Parts: sequence; C-alpha cells; structure tokens
Amino acid sequence: MPDTKRVLVLQHIVENPAGRVGFILDEYEIPYHLLHVGKDHLPDPTRYQTIVVLGGTQHVYDRHRYPYTVHEETYLHQAIKQGIPYLGMCLGGQLLAYAFQATVKKLPKVHIGFLRVQFTEAGLDDPLYKGLPGYQQAFQWHEDAFLLPAGAVSLAHHTGGSNQAFRYEQHAYGLQYHVELTEEMLDTWLHDPSLKKAFIDTYGIDEFQRVEREAIELFPTYAQHSSIMLKNFFSISELI
Repeated sequence: MPDTKRVLVLQHIVENPAGRVGFILDEYEIPYHLLHVGKDHLPDPTRYQTIVVLGGTQHVYDRHRYPYTVHEETYLHQAIKQGIPYLGMCLGGQLLAYAFQATVKKLPKVHIGFLRVQFTEAGLDDPLYKGLPGYQQAFQWHEDAFLLPAGAVSLAHHTGGSNQAFRYEQHAYGLQYHVELTEEMLDTWLHDPSLKKAFIDTYGIDEFQRVEREAIELFPTYAQHSSIMLKNFFSISELI
C-alpha cells in the first residue's frame, strides 16, 4: 500500500529542484520524497501515491553517457503500468514517451523562452487543464523533443504543430515544458555567473536579453497557470 499522501519527486540536476512542485505540496502539507536519479536508489514505486519527474540536461537516447536512465525508464514504465499517477516535465515528459517506445529526437535548434501552449480538443476537456483559458503560459528550455507513444492522447501543441503535452492511459502526463519554475529558479538559470556565461556563449546576448524581457512581462501569468495545473494534477492523483 502507498504511504499516506506520499509523492516521489525525481531530480536529475542540481539546478532543477522541485521548485513550485515542492511549494504546492508543502502548502497542502503533503510529504514528498526527493531523490537524485543516478545517485540515489530508486525505491519500490508502490510505496508512493504519485510520481513527479523533473527536467535535466540528459538525453534519453544517449545510453552510453547516461546509463542510469535505462533503469529509470524501466522503473517508470512499471510504475505507470501499476496505475501510479505520473507527471513528467521536459526530460520527465521525454522519459515517459521513451519508456513507451516513442521517438525522442534532437532539435535543429534549442528552444528557450516563454510560449503559449494551445490545448487540443482533448486538452480542453482534460482535468489537467481545468480553470485555464484554452492555453497555458509555459516556459521551455530543451534541445530534444518527443513524438507521442502509440495510444497516447495529445493535449497541447505549439505553433508549427510541435507536441507539448500528452496523456498516456488515464493517469500519466508528459509535458515538453516546465511548470516547476519559481522566480528564484529562473533567476538562477539566467543570472548565475557560470550559467549566464554559458547561455551567452552558446546562444548570444540578443537571445539572453529576449528571455530576460519575457520574464519581466510573462512570469506572473506563467506562475499562476503553473500553479493551477499542478493543483489539478494533484487533485487527479487524489492528494488534494
């Protein structure tokens, strides 16, 4: 039997902690177990009522460089087949897709910044997006993208038709974007000296300044929409 109101949160890099996920769980006094994949042992998933998988810089198809993701995929596949509710964002969404034999591929260009994720007809009716205005203000930072597993339901897309969210069976959700960012996390991603230098060296000062401007204008809506969606997911999981 699962622990009472217990959530397993899987982290992949130090710079991507639980963030808003942790804040909402704390708000509702729901205990959660934060583990670092690749360093910590993955416990029996049936101990938990829900699993949340965060983002990271790893590539699911690079088994040689990230061998621990092979075990993680098997672990998540088994958990989902056992009916445990699942939410994966960015890398977490890619892991869900890959665990069920969908393609995850490298993009020609890294996608960074805020975007409006438009809901499909199925997304408009899905409880994950209850209370949102037909779209979600999201934040993306990824160089890989998933295709949908066989039988999955597309819930959201972006201009050009790129997949942004899907549901697998009735209880597992994969997102291509981030909903866990707090203002402090975004500030770290953009302004930590080493991360800022890496950003500008890779993408240029104009791209950096664009994301800075977007953050000032769009973060309040992003925060509101992300909190609504996360609370919806924990309601689906029967935690709140």
